[in-house]
Amino acid sequence: MKKPKTDQQLKLAQLRSRYQQLKQKKAKSQGDVREMLRLKALIAYYRGLKLETVAQAYEVGVKTLREWIKQFEAAQGLRDETRSGRPAKLSTGQQQQLKAIITRHQAQVWTARHVYVLLEAVFRVCYAPKYIPALLRSLGLSYHKAMHYLVKRNEAQRKKWIQETLPALHAQVVQAGWRLFSLDEVGFQTEGTLAYSWEPQGERIDIENYGRHGRVNLIGALEWGTGVFYGVLTSFKVNAQRFRRFLCHLKREMSQDKLILICDNASFHKAKWLKAWYHQQQGWLHVEFRPAYSPDFNPIERLWRWLKTEYIHNECWPSQAALKKHLQRVLRTLPHQTEAIKGVMRQEMERLRVAFERYDTPFPFTLPT
Repeated sequence: MKKPKTDQQLKLAQLRSRYQQLKQKKAKSQGDVREMLRLKALIAYYRGLKLETVAQAYEVGVKTLREWIKQFEAAQGLRDETRSGRPAKLSTGQQQQLKAIITRHQAQVWTARHVYVLLEAVFRVCYAPKYIPALLRSLGLSYHKAMHYLVKRNEAQRKKWIQETLPALHAQVVQAGWRLFSLDEVGFQTEGTLAYSWEPQGERIDIENYGRHGRVNLIGALEWGTGVFYGVLTSFKVNAQRFRRFLCHLKREMSQDKLILICDNASFHKAKWLKAWYHQQQGWLHVEFRPAYSPDFNPIERLWRWLKTEYIHNECWPSQAALKKHLQRVLRTLPHQTEAIKGVMRQEMERLRVAFERYDTPFPFTLPT
């Protein structure tokens, strides 16, 4: 026959049971963490350790530990009650006024330092800068980058492009076997561009800069869906004559294929004599122009960013010829990077899908796999 448990043993079993419940729950709330600390301290006490020893081990005062014991034995539980904390420095009305000021002056760059000055000047309240982000988040504000909005953008033209022009071009691709390309030009400076990079802590990233010695331009065409790319480099400014020469190179590269080229509204794309030449090439060439101020409808823009990130950032060249030689090596590697370019195209097609959804139009294209 088992001996009945003593009162101390029953209390110890009760504490251990509650502790296991919290441990299995894997609770992360502050109240649960505090309760687990108190449970561990009381388990140690009811196992026979001295009050002073337990208090020292768990870094609490003896008086505090006695209060925990009293609370537990009175069956009041050990969970810490929600504390009210300090009264807010700003009233509800002042908080809303602060939000209104920040919302109204969106062109102002609002950092913690600027908000600190605003609080001191308008409300005569002093906040530690490290607590200001928490205050602003509680008001429904978030820290994010501003974006340019192209004022001259024509929303009606963009809507027509998504709802009518692009589906019609896609129908040509599917029904008549044409190939659809996005065409654009980009320039690369010998001075290069600088970017963030992981380096040993405390060491500065020094890039040898030879100064600005001109630029090299790249005319490129990226096929929608497949990610096939063709590009030509030139050390001269791109004009209508060089653009026509590029189209002839592209035709020779694509053999007997019929090509639809989507271009921006650069003036040399629309030169009168060049438009007449387009008309003469109707058997294999169809040139379409995107709505003005709509770079988000141009998948090749993301390819330019990818090229600069992979091959141009944090590097400078002593001459225009050295830069051109570097870019020629890059272009030779692109046919071997089909998966990376497909990834670029996939991201752009996903962004374009959002535009189709915005205008309640079915998305006709297939994402590259």
